[in-house]
Amino acid sequence: MIYCKELDKNFETKEDLFKALVDNEGLIIDAKKSEIYFSYKKSLQLMTDQNKIEKAFQSTEKAIKFDSDYYYFVVNSANFLDSHKDVHLDGNWNRTVKNQQGKNYLIWHHDFSKAENILFFPEDVEMFTAKIEWNLLGKDYEGSTYCLVYKCRKDKIQNQTIKGWIDAKRKLQLSVRMQYVKVEMGFKSDNPDYAKYNQYYEKVYPLIVNKDDFKEIDYFYGVEEAKNVMESSLLPYGSNSATAEISTKENIESPKGTQDNDSSNDTQKQANEKATELLKELLNKF
Repeated sequence: MIYCKELDKNFETKEDLFKALVDNEGLIIDAKKSEIYFSYKKSLQLMTDQNKIEKAFQSTEKAIKFDSDYYYFVVNSANFLDSHKDVHLDGNWNRTVKNQQGKNYLIWHHDFSKAENILFFPEDVEMFTAKIEWNLLGKDYEGSTYCLVYKCRKDKIQNQTIKGWIDAKRKLQLSVRMQYVKVEMGFKSDNPDYAKYNQYYEKVYPLIVNKDDFKEIDYFYGVEEAKNVMESSLLPYGSNSATAEISTKENIESPKGTQDNDSSNDTQKQANEKATELLKELLNKF
């Protein structure tokens, strides 16, 4: 039996599964695009391991010019398949960097309910994308990954306690609040009726770095474009393992200027709505 999480149903064969996925493709993708996700619930963020970061910088030959007056927060990476079969792909943040520049906060644990949870205001957050070595981010995968990065001036941080944690290299992680804009489905099949899905599978599958985390990857959803909604967050270590706070002076590749997911349940939706309402209230206070 093959269990499909999206359809909450077991299937006798892969052909039965693929037929159901195709028959319900529009509904599944629309559902994914309608949700607001937190990446810490989707196994997407990276460790804040300063020792690994500093060691990785010593061996890298590529260069972003790091300024010691700023923190660099890697809030999302690509080519990592989460538990809901979603994989972010290179370029998926390019549009949001352009459209959301100067509009997003960095906050604590996606919680706008308290003013002290605001770490950086939008005017103090610069977003960009960059290719960063996996080992820089505390992962053993080979090569580099396309990342969304927040650059924040150290003296603009609003919460001095959390600043102390960052400077003391406490184990913290990061998470992006996101909404999918363009999603494609792929699965491996010799059935000529499913040729486009097989082609997409063959295109994306080699890019997935964490294949060993899965017994078998029958299908997946490629996130071709995503929107970073309102904020990204710092949160306690242990939520997951794939983002990093970078505060060293060393170099990586130049900026281009440019997942157990519980967010589908009612509690998650209510939390999203509450956060939006609280954000509006906070904006009226400042």
